[in-house]
Amino acid sequence: MDNPKNSSGYKKHFQASKKYFSICVYVIATFAICLAIFRVTNNWDSTKRQIGRILSVFSPFLIAFLIAYFINPMVRRIDKLLFQNTLKDRFRKGHLLLSMILSYIIVVGGIILVFIFIVPQIIDSISQLVRISPTLYQNALDTVNTLDKRFPSLDLSFISEAAENVFPDVFDFFRSFMSETVLPFLYNAGLSIISWFINVLLAFVISCYLLFSKSSLIKSMKRVAYAIFPESIALKLFNTLKNCNQIFSQYIIGKTIDSLIIGVLCLLSMTILRLPYALIISLIVGITNMIPYFGPFIGAVPGILILLILNPKSALVFAVLILAIQQLDGSVIGPKILGKSTGLQPISIIFAITVGGAVAGVLGMFLGVPVVAVLTYLVNQFIDYRLAKKHIEPDLSNTKDYQTSGVVVDEAFKKEYENITLEDDALPKK
Repeated sequence: MDNPKNSSGYKKHFQASKKYFSICVYVIATFAICLAIFRVTNNWDSTKRQIGRILSVFSPFLIAFLIAYFINPMVRRIDKLLFQNTLKDRFRKGHLLLSMILSYIIVVGGIILVFIFIVPQIIDSISQLVRISPTLYQNALDTVNTLDKRFPSLDLSFISEAAENVFPDVFDFFRSFMSETVLPFLYNAGLSIISWFINVLLAFVISCYLLFSKSSLIKSMKRVAYAIFPESIALKLFNTLKNCNQIFSQYIIGKTIDSLIIGVLCLLSMTILRLPYALIISLIVGITNMIPYFGPFIGAVPGILILLILNPKSALVFAVLILAIQQLDGSVIGPKILGKSTGLQPISIIFAITVGGAVAGVLGMFLGVPVVAVLTYLVNQFIDYRLAKKHIEPDLSNTKDYQTSGVVVDEAFKKEYENITLEDDALPKK
């Protein structure tokens, strides 16, 4: 028979070995992660090339996922509007297929209309700006000289000198940029149009499959998650992913609709006021409006500069118009569409825009806000989980703090302080 003492000692030794084994696993994993980070950063150029190759291979699938992700809300909305009061269980796939067809017709039709009506006008506006750039330069100089003569008490000679030195360089850069960068880009794009068309067509086909098989794909993911993780963790994982998707998609879709409304309002207002280059300026205003806080100012600057050179009065009217539209957006349109979709503080939004712009440019400035919102949600979930393990309410309502003289003292110190008895000889003598 086994000695009980030896069995107990073996059990303790086994538990200790299991503990040390876990520590070794963590150490090895940490070392492997540090080594991988060092290899990636030390060979960054090679890493970027490898990432580019991988992305080029999987680009149709990535584009398909993005298409399906952004069309899915439209499919759900059409399905809800058309088939809300019908027997969906019997004809579920048929209803879904019809909603998908209508959604793709709307999206593809909108893209075709943009290329037929809007793109030619934008190209014509850009060509006209390039063609009249010498006239714009002369108008700018005339405006500066007129101001100098009208206000002789003000020394505006430095503006004239700066204009004479800077404007030629700006217009030369603009012309060279159009001839050396934009035109070769369009030429290369024309050569690779077949490959691009095949990738986009393949992406649309894959996105149709993703949307039509969404339920079965989600079910397969749940089977894998419940097979790997405990039931409580798998349930928590899917609830967290669902909430993250809701935060991200609500912001993206809401901001897109808001920017579309702002662009259309700007176009209609400029057309009514007969301001020149209404389409291209409104397009810039609508696109830059996707960037929170700074977007409206970024979008207004090009329009004001163009109109200021053509006609200062038009620039003033446009500036007042943009201020009015942004006030309407900030007080009525934005809150009505977006609400509190992110739940971020203004300082967090500014941080997201700054870091996102530094990492990924204009796209990063737009995507930085929903990404930070999702990360903030995940951090808050983790903090709530840790507080729940300590039986503390998330709002700290059940914590026992003791307030005295403006200083927060914990409960243990309070009890210790109240048990102190001062004797006469312990008091300071006068």
